[in-house]
Amino acid sequence: MRRSAILGVLGLLGSLALVATPATAAPSAVAVHNPLLKQTLAEEEEPDPDDPAQSALCQSFLGQPNPYPATAPNVDQIVGDTVVPVGSQAGCSAAQNETTIAVNTRNPYNIVGGANDYRLFNARENRNDSSSFAYTSFNGGRTWSNIMIPGLTITSGGTGAFHWFDGSGDPVVAFGPGNTVYFASLLFSRSTPLGGQEASAIVVNTSHDGGLHWGPPRVVAMDGVNPDGTPTVTHIFNDKPWMAADPSSGRVYVSWTRFTYDSKDNYVESPIMVSASVDFGTHFAAPVRIPPSLDGFSGGITPFDQGSNPQVGNDGQLYVAYEASVCATAACDSAGDRDATVVATSTDHGRTFRHAIVDTNYDFPATLTGENFRLNSYPQLAYDRLNGKLTVVWSDDRNGLYDPATGASVRTNGDNVVSSSGNGKTWSRPLVIGTPQDEFFSAVAARDGKVAITSYTRHYDPNGINLDYAYWSASGTRSLSRAATQRITTVSENPQVQFLSVNPDGTEVQGVFIGDYSAVAIGADLRIHPSWTDFRGNPGVNTPNQDAYTQSIALRH
Repeated sequence: MRRSAILGVLGLLGSLALVATPATAAPSAVAVHNPLLKQTLAEEEEPDPDDPAQSALCQSFLGQPNPYPATAPNVDQIVGDTVVPVGSQAGCSAAQNETTIAVNTRNPYNIVGGANDYRLFNARENRNDSSSFAYTSFNGGRTWSNIMIPGLTITSGGTGAFHWFDGSGDPVVAFGPGNTVYFASLLFSRSTPLGGQEASAIVVNTSHDGGLHWGPPRVVAMDGVNPDGTPTVTHIFNDKPWMAADPSSGRVYVSWTRFTYDSKDNYVESPIMVSASVDFGTHFAAPVRIPPSLDGFSGGITPFDQGSNPQVGNDGQLYVAYEASVCATAACDSAGDRDATVVATSTDHGRTFRHAIVDTNYDFPATLTGENFRLNSYPQLAYDRLNGKLTVVWSDDRNGLYDPATGASVRTNGDNVVSSSGNGKTWSRPLVIGTPQDEFFSAVAARDGKVAITSYTRHYDPNGINLDYAYWSASGTRSLSRAATQRITTVSENPQVQFLSVNPDGTEVQGVFIGDYSAVAIGADLRIHPSWTDFRGNPGVNTPNQDAYTQSIALRH
């Protein structure tokens, strides 16, 4: 989510770009793999210049009919959107992207989602900035209420330290027992008046009525701002929270990435952290780091990590999937060094962890072929309470085409990669689920022996640019290898509708941000609820823009 605070990583990671040969690609193909380098190169998440001469694609539709047909059975979750008043998106409906969704464990008709939501205007910045909104349904996803998560930033009524924050995002939702819902957010400022990194925080708001009303934010981690709201120097930036709740107690876990710098703001490490609450998110314990430290490092999993995703098992065990760099030395400059999908397991409620490397993670180049938005290969994890099986999924470019001489990407071919485990220690040989075209930002849900994978795909566009959202489902992870690609979106859409950037020569680059992940949840009725960033807006109501969309789908297996 963060804007530009980790640009200092470039100095280190310029020498840490990990080069590996994908086993499934041509023998001479090479690709660059490093989650931190990738994240750094594309971290300018809000590159919407105020220069009125710059024009986002969404402005070209103003005054014209929306060219997309009616969207049913796809459902737009956005209600009461606003129009952007200034900048390159002036006149366009505000964007919503980077979606999350969860289903009440006891009531499949109660669903809560969320997204980066840009409908609020920040007078301090003179532009719309990201905020946290919950999208709540009590009729299985047919209609939605939109509720602002309170007290997080200057635009959402934040006081004290919260008044210093300009925006919030990286949303994630989880249901606890009864009607308890947790909403985690990343908070960030847009300035560093005293130097160092921008102020950042990981916080959780809780609802006890299924997502209609929300309590105040509770701090999990906060750096760069004093309690009275004045800035202070920090060399830490907290990023990318995720969350898992125990369905039978008030225990909830939040994991995130802690980017750490030295006094000169040179990148040092970015370990995955976790903090637990045992009282329904009212208080959070001191954070614990999940990966090993660099002290005495002798090879293996490094604290150069990103993209964590936790789950809680029936026996209370905590599992956390994340993308790590696995290196022979702390310099990460050996030929065999690589990125990997890792799952850490804790049997003592998040105090200590053991680690299992699932597979090499072949990541993506800077963008998909012909696209402009940033990418990642962060994993998502699901836990089936019927059989105790874990399923991890991520998207990577192991089947992409690379120049054998330079290692440059010639043509991307992203796929969903899936593996399963009964204990978190040993993992099945990964399956590649996808099409000859790109799949990315995969998500997973599992229940009662059913597994569903969702992701964006370019399979349905003969020109290879427009996007759809799709799913694959089966009874058991291994059966996914025979699962057909099921299209969810009713029409392919142009993702380059909002968020432009400007090259040094002044040329515009359209569509540089669509979010960093998508989502899917499954209810007790075995209906899945995918949630994705859609680019049609709401035909008949407004013109094309980024909206959070979903659909209720009965699994066929």
